[in-house]
Amino acid sequence: MSGEDQLVNLISNEGDKYEVPLKVARMSNLIQNLSEDVGEDEVEDKDFPCPKVSSVILQKVVDYCTHYQEEEMQKIETPLQGETIEEIVKPTWYADFCKVDREVLFQLVAAANFMDIKPLLDLTCLAVSVSIKGKSVEELRKIFNLPEPEPLANNDGGDSDDEGDDQDGEDEAME
Repeated sequence: MSGEDQLVNLISNEGDKYEVPLKVARMSNLIQNLSEDVGEDEVEDKDFPCPKVSSVILQKVVDYCTHYQEEEMQKIETPLQGETIEEIVKPTWYADFCKVDREVLFQLVAAANFMDIKPLLDLTCLAVSVSIKGKSVEELRKIFNLPEPEPLANNDGGDSDDEGDDQDGEDEAME
């Protein structure tokens, strides 16, 4: 079978298998490199584990990569040519793909990063950035699950810098 027709299995961290054409799987540089290590003759029906990707997210990754083979996403140009994901991303299928809840979007960013799928990583990072634009510090802390900063223990105007200077002077005097 030619490389175009070969099928491989992507396996989620839950053990679910997704049979996809090798061409689709190779959008992932991780899979590309692993498949090259195996060799063209032995790649057919090969299992490629994706231990950091859940079944739900791997299905979305497969959907993205499959659609990308049929209708490639236009490169995201900077500076951005709009304020919303719909204005920036073409074709519109890709903007619609990003209309998921925030947790799924974060998991897609992580999966795209782990699997090294640059167009998906670019798209999902853009979607995150558009979704947080204009948010307050408090809103960002909540979105990213960040704790309130601890108050500084020594907040008396920077005496710690002076102590370092004195210390240096003492070291010189001792020499």
